[in-house]
Amino acid sequence: MSCARCDVAVDLPVLEIKSELESSLRSGNRVLLKAPTGSGKSTCVPQMILDSQLAEGMILVVQPRRIAARMLATWVAKLRGVKLGEEVGYAVRFDSKYNKQTKILFLTDGLLQRMLQDDPDLAGVACVVFDEFHERRLASDLCLARCLDLQDGGNNHLKLVVMSATLEQSGLAQYLSPCASLEAMGRSYPVDIHYRSAAYQPAGGAREVARNKPVWEQAADAAKELVAQTDGHLLVFMPGGYEIRKTITLLENASWAKGYHVYPLYSNLPIDQQELAIHGSGKKIIVSTNVAETSLTIEGITAVIDSGLARIAVYDSTRGLDSLLIRKISKASADQRAGRAGRTAPGLCVRLWSQAEHAKRDDFDSPEVQRMDITEALLGLKSQGVDEIADYRWLDAPKEETVSKSLALLHQLGAIDELEMLTEDGSWMMRMPIHPRYACLILSAAQHGCVAEAAFVAAAEQAESLFLPQGDALESFTYDGDVSDFAAYWRAFQWTQNQNRLNPSACRNKGLSARGARELGQSFRQLEQMCRRLNLPWKKVNFDENQFSLASAMFVPFADRLGQKMGSSTLACRLVGGRRGQLDKQSVARGGELFVAAEVTEVGGKDITVHLKRCTVIDKQELIGRADQVHLSELNEAIYDEQVRRVVQRHELRWRDIVIDSKVGGEPDAERAAELLAERVASGELVLKFWDRDVDRWIARVVNLSEWMPELEMPGFSSADREVLFTELCLGAKSYKEIKSRKVMPVLRQWLSPAQHEVLAAYAPEQVVLANGRKAKVYYAEGKEPWIALRLQHLYDVDSLPQIAGGNVDLLVHILAPNQRPWQITKDLAGFWKTGYPQMKKDLAGRYPRHEWR
Repeated sequence: MSCARCDVAVDLPVLEIKSELESSLRSGNRVLLKAPTGSGKSTCVPQMILDSQLAEGMILVVQPRRIAARMLATWVAKLRGVKLGEEVGYAVRFDSKYNKQTKILFLTDGLLQRMLQDDPDLAGVACVVFDEFHERRLASDLCLARCLDLQDGGNNHLKLVVMSATLEQSGLAQYLSPCASLEAMGRSYPVDIHYRSAAYQPAGGAREVARNKPVWEQAADAAKELVAQTDGHLLVFMPGGYEIRKTITLLENASWAKGYHVYPLYSNLPIDQQELAIHGSGKKIIVSTNVAETSLTIEGITAVIDSGLARIAVYDSTRGLDSLLIRKISKASADQRAGRAGRTAPGLCVRLWSQAEHAKRDDFDSPEVQRMDITEALLGLKSQGVDEIADYRWLDAPKEETVSKSLALLHQLGAIDELEMLTEDGSWMMRMPIHPRYACLILSAAQHGCVAEAAFVAAAEQAESLFLPQGDALESFTYDGDVSDFAAYWRAFQWTQNQNRLNPSACRNKGLSARGARELGQSFRQLEQMCRRLNLPWKKVNFDENQFSLASAMFVPFADRLGQKMGSSTLACRLVGGRRGQLDKQSVARGGELFVAAEVTEVGGKDITVHLKRCTVIDKQELIGRADQVHLSELNEAIYDEQVRRVVQRHELRWRDIVIDSKVGGEPDAERAAELLAERVASGELVLKFWDRDVDRWIARVVNLSEWMPELEMPGFSSADREVLFTELCLGAKSYKEIKSRKVMPVLRQWLSPAQHEVLAAYAPEQVVLANGRKAKVYYAEGKEPWIALRLQHLYDVDSLPQIAGGNVDLLVHILAPNQRPWQITKDLAGFWKTGYPQMKKDLAGRYPRHEWR
């Protein structure tokens, strides 16, 4: 079986359901198709729909990644024997090949979002095919919901096909209902899967412990074994670019890998290098991110090494941080990766984790809507007239906290009002193809005369990084007097354009990325066109003249990212909301006090660090003078100064919880000073010289008696009472020196009235008289039985112990040996004389002959 117009012969499993697919799309307009990787769904299904004349209009094939959209369009055009960009084309950010006659258009979900915004009715589109939907990208979820709304709104001619290699289908089928559910069986060969536990036995070697080895070393060890077991290509999955580079270095330097071409593969790799990895000749070892997990088919892969990891973007709504963390992949993703080894022949897969650990992994990856920033998505929904976000047509609803935080940011940006209704500014922001934060920046910049500079900032934030990682090139483009890191970005960008003409080698030697510069230029030109179309005041970029204007404009959209250095000799910073971060050592903000960070990212690795990059210094006086700052507050209060150990009066000016100005001066309120000193005494930070054992015993007498005889209505002594006492001890003082030697007992005795003192002395006496006439001191401790302690000889002629608290409480006696150590503790003194004393005399009389032994 083959596609009708393919010049290249194909025989793919998905073709077996061709008639079912056509029948389903003729009788209905929604199909859910599950087909494994390599079944041909991405290439053949769009052709089936076109060739069967099921769609009178353009067929959009939505891909989660740019590389997949380009590669699939190229392959389908080749299969159909047409020139790429005519009948078959693609559209990705900064790159497109299609025209008005294009029938099948491969595009990213982000571009489909923009298409739906510009043309909500999708005029001329007959079918939308959502490929690799199991990745559950936020843009794909939103686009699918919009398309369903179009169908329900009367566009019955629009066909929808949702395809996935692996997906929990029951919930999606219900969401799409009514829809036809189809499944194509894959054509694959068995894959022999091996797990690596913490310790394993490599071929021909001694026992090796892998627990502490970096993942790239583990992968290289596995590759050494697999090259001897397979004749095909090897595919190694790593979480990110750093791990890919480490792995490639090891493989290229390994003698056993001679004869293999080692290629990287990831989304931001130049297209020509991507082509080498996918279509290059010779035996290959391809080290890839999860971009090779689905969509892309690399022929000849017979062995896979899976790190089991992926670098996942996560948004922490509580702290407002974008996090890029290395996480364990799900079982479904692991199956996808392993399946790559069984496309053309029986294959091998080595998983660098144990089988026991595999059983604990999640079945599927979580959808982006539950782990990503949804601010831009919510602005889009507001522009569509969605009043209640919770009532929207979600496949999986976002977390309430994430929605709340995103709406708060939109309100800060002025995109919505207090009633969460779209404002005029919000409608304007929707016209810009960028995150609302950067749309707000350009809107703010229009008022400060620096639109071009703000557009460059927005472009730099949208594009791949201009500076290579682990380099110090930023500092080489930074001038004295700069207040924004983006001034250095502009100079570096100009260098790539004017002096270098984007030569990759020259850029790399300068610490710059030619690809990043190219993307930045494309994004900047796109935003320039947009700003001119919107009649914004565009002038030639001049960071030297307009940096201070830009700083004023930057504060509006980045007010929630206001930061402050924690000292002149540290890069540690505090951020609004009680957060902490580490300033980039090359940033101009290291020489300032206040700044806003355009990039706040939590990166996981050996340690988790919050990086603050692309910063702009904010002038403190300008911030204080802003009339619109409702978050600016003054505080005049007494504080305890730990350095001098005294209470001082401090005047503070705060923006939210960041102290932007602080002065010490004036006399603090006496009562407040006493409270602050008392707090330090209560915590144990300040020690009172005369708070001794006698004080603790007196308090214990009062507390215990109030429990023993509640009918006496003694006052007790709670923790709150203790704090009151500390405050009374500190009255009139402002420093530790003044309270350190204050007498405690005189103040403590005022706690009781004269009558209560008499009751305390009568029922919880300080001493008791024994039957032999001796007096014994009574010891008290809170929550413990009272006791006396006497040497044996002082207890002669005493057969019973006195009672206290009106006879309700028996005393314990600590019977001391001649060395003053307790020999026995008892309430039964009579019993001691009968049994305990004879043994005591036997053991001690010889050692202490001078003492009286009866």
